[in-house]
Amino acid sequence: MGTKNLKVTGVDPRYVSEEEPRPVYRVDFWDETRASYENRLENAKSIDDVLAWAEANRRGRYVVIWVEYSYEGGTGMARLRGWEPTQEGSPSAQDPFFLQ
Repeated sequence: MGTKNLKVTGVDPRYVSEEEPRPVYRVDFWDETRASYENRLENAKSIDDVLAWAEANRRGRYVVIWVEYSYEGGTGMARLRGWEPTQEGSPSAQDPFFLQ
């Protein structure tokens, strides 16, 4: 990980045509058996609320946080934090949490 390979470009903020002031988040908790427990969070005032809720409900589990978005084909998700441990090549697949 790290910032070495990040591509950073300045932008004109007017390029965005729509903004969602109250996005819907998903918080997935993964236990040591790689069982997942998915939760949909609505009405969060900010990502800080989502992070606080996730930490308060983590109970020692691994956390992955997503934000939902809509597109012509339905609903998608963009990952904000963590890695799906079952995804091939996932950095969390080698996380000590899952190697117990």
